[in-house]
Amino acid sequence: MCFKISGIVGAIAILLSNGSVFAQDAERYITVGHDKLGNSVALDTETIKGSTYKLYGIYGDGVFETTFDASCKESRLFRNRIAIYGPEGQLLEEDQEKGEIPFVASSSPGKGMKIVCQKIGASGW
Repeated sequence: MCFKISGIVGAIAILLSNGSVFAQDAERYITVGHDKLGNSVALDTETIKGSTYKLYGIYGDGVFETTFDASCKESRLFRNRIAIYGPEGQLLEEDQEKGEIPFVASSSPGKGMKIVCQKIGASGW
């Protein structure tokens, strides 16, 4: 598992830091916004399962991963998990506190939700 995560951490770090990745990784990760430092935040299109999706961004020398559940019909958004991975893919911190967060269409989670809701064919998206 560490090897797989390490590969993801490397691909995401390259993508988010300078945009140079292999073509398959560029199609996998869609930039949906930027953090306060100007680093890209990306939606991982391969991990979308129904209305559950993951966003990734740079965090220090590693990567953060946030998992969301979208209620497309109600325009509600729920955070399920935040994880921080080190540069070698090791899990450094994890917060599994679940809860609703405000849906803001212009935010990274909001933009990710829009893509996910359109992908599953939810009405109104």
